[in-house]
Amino acid sequence: MLLILSITGIILSLVLLYFNAAKYKPIIYLGIFFFCISFYGLNQYVVLNSKSVFLVSIFCTNFTFLSYLAGPALYGYIRSVLTDNSRLKKTDLLHLIPSLVYLIASLPYIITPYILKVEIAKAIVEDVGFMRTYQFTILSEIFPIYLVYLSRPILVFAYTLWSIGLFIRYLARHENMFVLSGQYFMIKWLTVFLGFQLLLILCHLFSVIKTFAEASDVFFTVNALQFFSALGMIGLLSSPFFFHGILYGLPRIPDYILKKRKE
Repeated sequence: MLLILSITGIILSLVLLYFNAAKYKPIIYLGIFFFCISFYGLNQYVVLNSKSVFLVSIFCTNFTFLSYLAGPALYGYIRSVLTDNSRLKKTDLLHLIPSLVYLIASLPYIITPYILKVEIAKAIVEDVGFMRTYQFTILSEIFPIYLVYLSRPILVFAYTLWSIGLFIRYLARHENMFVLSGQYFMIKWLTVFLGFQLLLILCHLFSVIKTFAEASDVFFTVNALQFFSALGMIGLLSSPFFFHGILYGLPRIPDYILKKRKE
């Protein structure tokens, strides 16, 4: 199921970017977000479930830095929708730091000769627990390996909470001001979208914690965490099909109505 969901998510992200990015700029952030989480899911499936030495040698660590862009993309989408402003600020470049740090830290492995990567891939295919001990990045020499793995879901979780905070603050400031039907529609979409995202990231975070805490291959077992994680992923990927209005943005309240509200 993870493979199907990941491929579906990648296709959805490309469709959103190709057909709608030029018309509605916030879709760029949404497309990047869907692509990052879907590609991360594909990477996870390949490394943990595919049993293919070739695929593992290609995917393992080489593209992991992309997963650190999911959080910033999520935040960028929510902010741009709520403020009706998709422009990047100079300070927004700071959001790229985690991804750049991981990319630089993983360069020694990325440029490792392919023959050595194949040997590492064989070790992973034979025993996935090998990943809990092998230092793929320089970060693993500085911090415990489990912290490096946890940094990805923790970062996305932090951005999810940040985005939810922006949304709640928007609702509080614009109480009883949703005079356009399209605004109710977008509020429902953001509620559903953030709800499924929170469910997905919490389940994944707990799965990673459980894996290292119990030294078990929790990803291979059918449990509640996997079920709800899949539910979150399905909800995220299917929600755009039920909320077509997301392609056009959050309708702005006309100035004359705002003026009347103040009076």
